[in-house]
Amino acid sequence: MTLSFYESHRNRPEDLYPSEARFLPWLAERAESVLDVGCAAGGFLPIWRAFAPRIRYEGVDVSAELVEAARRLHPGVAFQQGDALHGIAREDGHADVVQALGWLHWVEEWPRALDELWRLAARYLFFDVRISLGDAVVGRQRLELDGEWDGKTRVPYVVVSWPELAGRIEALGPAVVRGYGYLGPPASAEEVPPEVCLAAFVLERGESPLRLELDLPFEWPRP
Repeated sequence: MTLSFYESHRNRPEDLYPSEARFLPWLAERAESVLDVGCAAGGFLPIWRAFAPRIRYEGVDVSAELVEAARRLHPGVAFQQGDALHGIAREDGHADVVQALGWLHWVEEWPRALDELWRLAARYLFFDVRISLGDAVVGRQRLELDGEWDGKTRVPYVVVSWPELAGRIEALGPAVVRGYGYLGPPASAEEVPPEVCLAAFVLERGESPLRLELDLPFEWPRP
């Protein structure tokens, strides 16, 4: 089910979620290269090229099966198996944009992954998370990629604490933090709040003092 879903879904601009659509076209105007970490079967390649036909796209995924599918579907494009939690075999600042969409909310060690993603980003880190104003929560999510559950497959569903996330972002040292998010129910999730903030962020490197450009249902935490 997972392979067939990623081979045929999430591969057109109209498939973007609102938080993704807010930033991806903007980034495509400013970048020459993108490293898609968690690329699955490479569905975001045609999405990026719809906005930037000459962009250099590479993909990394933890699943060997999905990497094989990506290579088959997109010959001539570089795909490799890798895990942000254990280090990705690429140099610092490897791509203008590092993208990590649709999987950080499955990773309990998300701060470690975020550090590695930021290392790889020459200019921008583009990622999404699920946020709570309260304490961080790790629930469970039924994996229903095709709208049906097999009755057994569950993954962690990580809702991060907004103060902790903001602190982690500040510690990375970006010059600009752009964010967009909205409140909604966590899909097919258990043991989590009934409403979370589904948010995407773009962190931009630079030397200037931190600037915030946020469209979120809550304010940036202050000490």
